[in-house]
Amino acid sequence: MSILATIKDHSGRIYRGIQALLVMSIVAIGLAAFALTEDTSRAGALAMSAASTLVALLVLMYMRSSVVQRLQSAEDAEAEKHRLLTVDAMTGAMTRRYFVEALRDRLGGLRNRRQASLLLIDLDHFKQLNDTFGHQFGDLALAHLVAEAQRIFEDGVIGRLGGDEFGVLVPHGDVALIHKDVRRLLDAMRAGKRHEGKIIPLSISVGVALAPLHASNCTELMLLADLALYESKAGGRGRVTVFDEEMLSDKRYRRLVERELRAAVYLGELELHYQPIVDTDGSVDALEGLIRWRHPVRSLISPAEFIPIAERSTLIDMIGEWVFKRACADIGHFPGRRISINVSGEQLKRDEIVTMCDRVLRETGRSASQFIIEITETVATAATPEVLRRIEALRGLGFHIALDDFGTGHCGFNYLKSLPIDSVKIDRSYISSLAHDQVAQIFVSALAQIARIQDITIVAEGVETAAEFTLAKTAGCGRFQGYFFGRPAPRDKASALCATAHEPLALTA
Repeated sequence: MSILATIKDHSGRIYRGIQALLVMSIVAIGLAAFALTEDTSRAGALAMSAASTLVALLVLMYMRSSVVQRLQSAEDAEAEKHRLLTVDAMTGAMTRRYFVEALRDRLGGLRNRRQASLLLIDLDHFKQLNDTFGHQFGDLALAHLVAEAQRIFEDGVIGRLGGDEFGVLVPHGDVALIHKDVRRLLDAMRAGKRHEGKIIPLSISVGVALAPLHASNCTELMLLADLALYESKAGGRGRVTVFDEEMLSDKRYRRLVERELRAAVYLGELELHYQPIVDTDGSVDALEGLIRWRHPVRSLISPAEFIPIAERSTLIDMIGEWVFKRACADIGHFPGRRISINVSGEQLKRDEIVTMCDRVLRETGRSASQFIIEITETVATAATPEVLRRIEALRGLGFHIALDDFGTGHCGFNYLKSLPIDSVKIDRSYISSLAHDQVAQIFVSALAQIARIQDITIVAEGVETAAEFTLAKTAGCGRFQGYFFGRPAPRDKASALCATAHEPLALTA
């Protein structure tokens, strides 16, 4: 209800009461005027008139006071509403909408050659802070960042642009001074925030763009500062980067894809397609889940285009979790079969891969034995002791581990003894050469013999013809995958394929 409607509703009855009192006063005066022979009646009428007029005046005074009070309350309410719209309640920073307006207003005056600098600040590893210390500490860390930024950038405007991303508008373009102030902010965050008797050190990444040097409009300046922030993250975080022209072209494209991909996770644009992995008799033993991105404009995008970009940031962790959750949701449509999922080498560099898988299994009620985790040969050959420990931990949860693309790198047969794996997928280049390449024949046969001794399953990848299927079986492969058996397809179509296939083999987990 509007302020005027509220006052009208409140005061309508009072207005009618005043009108009644004034009518009574007029009637009393009339009676006094016509009752000329009766002094008593005239005196009574005049007294009634005076009393009615006095009450009406008192009510009018009350009403004036009430209206003023209600107007003040309404004004205070409007001011509080405006404050809530302009100031982020948790951190005290300006909201994104009003920060962008402030930035636009500042840049709108550049005809007078006034300078400005835009700093974009990200709190590093914010998700890990929330997961480790709780969301309450995460909120305190964000508020601490804003408080320190307000202390250091006294003449700046600070806004919250996203969950853990902030902007600082500085009314000058002195790069040396900006570097000095940002270093102070970096040091203040490294000094940490107290939590349950301990000091938790914090880290931020900062990107800087200058106006009018780099851009003279709000949208462009924010994009360039974002590219600089991206460079700070890619360079190891905990640092500041000022934009330069070399960050354009392919880096701008990568950053654009990263932002769109992050949105795609939330907007449901990602899909998991399934390709069958069959036994020697052609029955479906498992399915490999392959991610696809159905872009609203560019249609279906291959993972070869967006996964390398995702691997340059922790976005690969978000995508990896989405894939595993999707596989857990879909496994019920493939009774008796496992689902094989690919894990990036970047995911294996962090302990979160193990905790995420364990958490999702508990949340969905699925068993790790229902899934195969695939790692590439390149990841295996470059695996550090920490990466191997995480692979062992995943295997300890019950996952089967598959070594993918074997034969494309420098992974020798001796790796089969030391790596914690349950199956090996031979690269298609060897399978397609079995008919005419003696080296490929010897390689596949030798690998099959070693695998048999080690109790490792050999999967032939890229089987496209009946002849390749026969040759791969003859060479000793026990599982097969390729277009000959089926292309990657959405869940329902792949499920129908499984339903028409032979009876599934029993799981041997």
